[in-house]
Amino acid sequence: MSRLPFPDPLQNLWRRLLMRSGHRLGLPMRDENAVSLLDSGSVILAATKALIRGARHAIYFEMYIWADDPVGQEIATLLIAAKSRGVDVRGIVDDLGTWGSAALLSTIEKAGIPLLRFHPVAPWRRFRIMNRRNHRKLLISDGQEAIVESGNWGLDYDEQANPNAFLDEGVVLRGPIVADLGEDFDRVWRRAGGKAFDRPLGADVVIWQGPWIEPATVQLVTSAGRRGTRAIRQHLRLLISQVQEELLIANAYFVPGVRLSRLLCRAAKRGVAIQILVPGHSDRGFVQAAGRASYKKLLESGVRIFERQGRMLHSKAGVFDTGLALIGSGNLDPRSFRLNLELNLAIQNPAVAAELRRIFKSYRAGSVEIQAQAWAQRPWWSRVYERFAYQFRWLL
Repeated sequence: MSRLPFPDPLQNLWRRLLMRSGHRLGLPMRDENAVSLLDSGSVILAATKALIRGARHAIYFEMYIWADDPVGQEIATLLIAAKSRGVDVRGIVDDLGTWGSAALLSTIEKAGIPLLRFHPVAPWRRFRIMNRRNHRKLLISDGQEAIVESGNWGLDYDEQANPNAFLDEGVVLRGPIVADLGEDFDRVWRRAGGKAFDRPLGADVVIWQGPWIEPATVQLVTSAGRRGTRAIRQHLRLLISQVQEELLIANAYFVPGVRLSRLLCRAAKRGVAIQILVPGHSDRGFVQAAGRASYKKLLESGVRIFERQGRMLHSKAGVFDTGLALIGSGNLDPRSFRLNLELNLAIQNPAVAAELRRIFKSYRAGSVEIQAQAWAQRPWWSRVYERFAYQFRWLL
């Protein structure tokens, strides 16, 4: 791969910002990676299955929701087959997120696959601990390729099997950042009670055959590192505070705190074109109501807000100016900022940012834009309910 040039002053700015945040927050940043953008849940699942089938040495994964349905069962079958051909398979699942999938997980464990439950839910455990969930979505194949995404493993995330499936994005990665993802998995493995182990490295064989974009600089933004959950929120605040021209955000559970709202308002007032895409119909109505409590000030500052109609927008992604994309598991809410384990990737490459911008444009085509004047005239009881919901934002 050739060294990535940065002739654009904005590209140089973003590179310096990533280096600064990496030094300040302990977030690894690597050049010379290849990235394949996954633009739907079915493509994400296709890549997941390809990486499992193609693995010859090791598969490591973290998943928040693993449903006991045809999609989840197929992935389980593939993992068991990989184990039977000698692949070291091990994973971490969130105990709350997989609450209804005990039979499926038991089948996985009976096949000899080590499976750790993150923060098991039990009445004798402290609520403070049980309230901290592992919301990450990660799969690493042979230490060579990895998937980071916003979706989960189940029918709700596969539009080929379910026409009402959620809208999600993800990425497949190759290059030096994959080793950092492996080390990050190790940290979560030990935190979940697992013992240290050696990670075998597979041959440098390309498994996923989707279109690759390279070279790309990638920064790992993890709440499992030395700065904990602070890394996720401080990294995002730094990016928003320095965006120069355009900021596009698509987020499933948009419940910004006071500080984040102020940053967005200030950016809009200094001339940044900000567009925020959120679901018009959410699977968590109370969370949606809490998020709508922040609309008024954002709209008055010039932020444009779009509510996606039809299939629920489950994205956790952003585009900063023309060259930086952010994709991962983190929502813009207090839970992701202060409680959950999350995993995001900051990807510096104009082609990746342009492709994500194209996806956002398709989302806007099926959205309704919130107009400030009409929003101010909505029924009084809606405003009361939204403000009431916002008071519980720390528990949502």
